[in-house]
Amino acid sequence: MPSAPIIELSFHRNCNEGIPAECDASYGQIIKGRIRRLFGILLRSLRIPGAISDTSITDPVTLQIIDISVGVFFTKISVNGRDYYFSRFTGKYDGAGMGCG
Repeated sequence: MPSAPIIELSFHRNCNEGIPAECDASYGQIIKGRIRRLFGILLRSLRIPGAISDTSITDPVTLQIIDISVGVFFTKISVNGRDYYFSRFTGKYDGAGMGCG
């Protein structure tokens, strides 16, 4: 069985502890990021599903093809031809199937 290539991840930080991940972030960028985070927490606590748009992605490592399409009632995520359906209104998983072509 051939082994997959190993990808090394860098964990080195050039920033001091307590400084935002973007070391050169301005005060305005920091405030904007914190407001977006708080808004995301509020939406999640209200159980409002996240927004997503139609797209197609090819993973450069695994070569998997991922297609996302938003319909009237469902959002469909296809991974290598296998379809997964989520309610457009609640975001809950609804079922799976195989593509028709």
